[in-house]
Amino acid sequence: MLLRTLDYEEQFHCLAGRCPHSCCIGWEVVLDEDHARRYLAGDDPLSRRAAEAMVYDEEEDAFAFPLSGGRCPFLDGENLCALHRAWGAEATPLTCQTHPRFTEEFGPFAERALSAACPAANALLLGNREPLGFREVETGEPGEEGDEWLPYLVPFRQRLFTVLQDRSRPLRARLADFLTLCLLGDAVLADAEREGAAPEGLLTLEGGTLEGELPEEGIFPVGFRLLASLEVLEPDWRDVLAQAGTAVPVPQDEALLERIAVYFAYRSILKCVNDGDLLGRGLYTVFLTLAAERIAAVCGLPEALRRLSREVEHDADNGEALLTAFRDDAAFDLGCFLRELRDPE
Repeated sequence: MLLRTLDYEEQFHCLAGRCPHSCCIGWEVVLDEDHARRYLAGDDPLSRRAAEAMVYDEEEDAFAFPLSGGRCPFLDGENLCALHRAWGAEATPLTCQTHPRFTEEFGPFAERALSAACPAANALLLGNREPLGFREVETGEPGEEGDEWLPYLVPFRQRLFTVLQDRSRPLRARLADFLTLCLLGDAVLADAEREGAAPEGLLTLEGGTLEGELPEEGIFPVGFRLLASLEVLEPDWRDVLAQAGTAVPVPQDEALLERIAVYFAYRSILKCVNDGDLLGRGLYTVFLTLAAERIAAVCGLPEALRRLSREVEHDADNGEALLTAFRDDAAFDLGCFLRELRDPE
């Protein structure tokens, strides 16, 4: 199987006890079946302690370590894991072993990304101004047959990356062209679905500028109200959004915003194989990029991105709520996005 990763993944190292936003704080740890059985079967003090700490999570249909004072019960006074210290990384739950990696399997290939909610991964994403790239390796594992749209969507997404990374043009113009291509591609997918055919038109789409009068309003500050209406993971998140809604925008490095946009496009675009909502995922990409830019006026770009990733990428319901709003709410019509992207006159 082919595995595609971000080009900086090999540089990643967990900050462990030095992490300013430990993944062992604020998140309940869901246990995989193998590790839950291991803890229950153990007869040493630490195994008994783990077994006693476990509770059954009906929603996840699995055992979990609930938080104690907002912390994993095995996070010690040095912000290190007692299980890891005693037995090594392989003895910790799979959730802990794989974080901050997101992995999506598409049949013949898989794609992995490092969550921008992780401070170490965030620093790698925003610590370089070069265009974001990817690496591909063969894992030796057998692949499976993929969705029939993938041979068309993968090169189409590469074209989207090329549009986003064309630094001869202002970023906002690139984001507008990115959305135009997503709109046209969305129509190709709809036709293919209706006719039961392959979306070959994705390979020959011509870009361009959408004609017509734009709405008077862009997507902010209503976008902050949308984010504030979702489930909150960090208690002061709504306060940050309220401040961002009234803050004077601070210019941000376009090269870094471009890397953020490519990161979100990489994470989201191919998921349209599940529902055909290519435009929605394009809007999702641009929305989070522009939201990070605006929230940066309050807390700086790395922290703005970290918070957005935590609140949206780590909460499937929140991510789905954004896609629903982009489909159904006139305040997030494509024209409103294009108005937001129009250069000040």
